[in-house]
Amino acid sequence: LNYFVSITMVLLHVKKTDELQFLYETPVASKVDDVVEDLVEIWNAQIQIRRLCDSMEDLALYGPAKKPDKQCIDTYATDDWGNLINDKIPRGPHYCMDPTGKRTGEAPEPRLAEIITKEISNAKKVSNSKEHVERKQTVTKKYFEECLDSLRGAMMIAFPESLPEWDDVPLILKGEWEIDGRTMECLDEGAELWFAGKQMEQRQDKVLSDYVGRNDKTKITAKLQKPGAGAPQRESAVDEKTQKEMMAFYHKKQEDMKKLQEDDEDNYLGSQWADPGHLKGHLQGTSGVRFK
Repeated sequence: LNYFVSITMVLLHVKKTDELQFLYETPVASKVDDVVEDLVEIWNAQIQIRRLCDSMEDLALYGPAKKPDKQCIDTYATDDWGNLINDKIPRGPHYCMDPTGKRTGEAPEPRLAEIITKEISNAKKVSNSKEHVERKQTVTKKYFEECLDSLRGAMMIAFPESLPEWDDVPLILKGEWEIDGRTMECLDEGAELWFAGKQMEQRQDKVLSDYVGRNDKTKITAKLQKPGAGAPQRESAVDEKTQKEMMAFYHKKQEDMKKLQEDDEDNYLGSQWADPGHLKGHLQGTSGVRFK
């Protein structure tokens, strides 16, 4: 006889914004500590890939980074005595000046730049969290690790002698970057997992079923918060699109009321909403009938 052991699973929709969300499936018997560790790694990997794509796009266009103390627009590059030297610096065949002055302008040859660009395009699809959720596609650590490996491989093909230590591309691949608007949501110091307004306790040998029950295929919306940040903000009862439509409706309503207040005549009696027989005609299907 063949015996099949049924594993009860739970689906976690981890969300903060449309750009930071994903679906994660795991057994309800999983330890909370293990789940949080996995979720944090997936969360950070999404941010890492997006940040890496930004830098690799610049790398494909403008080549390696300059030393921090040499960064300036090439047109105004000077020597130690303040003399302009841009026209005296030898340039490669694929030179393209970086308008920010952060990179040398020595871009890789087009064939190699295309390899980088192709991997960036694939990586953006991998990190498109909104599309994954709409397609009900779950993600794993391995899914993002493979994407990072592909980006690393593209960099090594284009620059086999490696990039300088001050270039942010290899630094980001190591998980090191400066905090800015693109990485401020990164969870460097772990996280707290919240569900239904309660924090799932860590380091207490708790399992998911202690909080979500043992029903198979349960789906919950969970939140990751930085340690000590407290309970997450509740989501709006309506989505952004519906909220915009409601605001437009109320604005139009206010404009209509304003016009009515300014109009002391009885012109409004010709309006459809002022017709006492409009509801009856609508229900009978004769509201659009006109007689000559």
